[in-house]
Amino acid sequence: MLTHDDLALVLAIARTGRMKPAAEALQAHPATVYRRLEALEHRLGGKLFERIDGRQAPTGLAEEIVGEAKAIAERLDALNRAVAGRDARLTGPLIVTTTDTLQALVMPIAAAFGRLHPRLELRLDVSSAMADMRRNEAEIAIRPTRTPPETLIGSRLGGFDYAIYAGGAAAGQASLATLVAANGWIGLSGEIAQTPAARWLDVHVPQAARIASVNLMLGAALAARSGAYALLPTYLGDDPLFGLARMSPPVPELRSQIWLLTHPDLRYAAKVRAFMAFAGKALRRALREDPSRDEP
Repeated sequence: MLTHDDLALVLAIARTGRMKPAAEALQAHPATVYRRLEALEHRLGGKLFERIDGRQAPTGLAEEIVGEAKAIAERLDALNRAVAGRDARLTGPLIVTTTDTLQALVMPIAAAFGRLHPRLELRLDVSSAMADMRRNEAEIAIRPTRTPPETLIGSRLGGFDYAIYAGGAAAGQASLATLVAANGWIGLSGEIAQTPAARWLDVHVPQAARIASVNLMLGAALAARSGAYALLPTYLGDDPLFGLARMSPPVPELRSQIWLLTHPDLRYAAKVRAFMAFAGKALRRALREDPSRDEP
């Protein structure tokens, strides 16, 4: 007989493809996950996963279980959202996800909101990857994007540009053509390798001109302090904390937006409504954006 824990175990391994992240998703030690998997395979009389190219690939037996487990998990997630969406209390956990580049803007706002509502357990998750709000990984997202997911609802808080930055001792502004011909660039890799900024670098800045690459935009800003060239969002590059000089005009094709988002099922939850109203007003003020410049 399969239990709910068995389904969660198989689904976590199938989704992540690796034992360590599966253990993190299950909030268990990797050794415990290995033991649970071995015990389940013994009970079922067959292998559930095979290691191929460093990843755990589900066998035919596992795929059948995964299909059913996904359907059950989706129904449970939908039920949890429906219940949470009717919660009229300003208490309990509230998870807000954002990117590393927006920390300087979001952290003070989150702290101020937390002081106003001490009975809330506010948690800020910082990641380049978008949380899966259908699986209740977060209730609210604050993201820089031109194309927010169609499955979410929310509002545009403002627009921003990208420009080239370097350490404060660098010379004044130059044309884009002049700068992209120079050496000493910071590239973008990992989870941000497919962003519009990374693709712009791939087109305009050859690999030979790059001295390093980073998987966080915040890392690019820190690297630029040494005098390297980095393509950064203006709200990050202009922050006095980094002491950077803007070396170029904005790159027109990289104009983007910042969005405040939630799942439609959660729109009426009291804590979601309260945070979105508070953060929306504060972030618009912090961005000092003319709302007529970008249309939602």
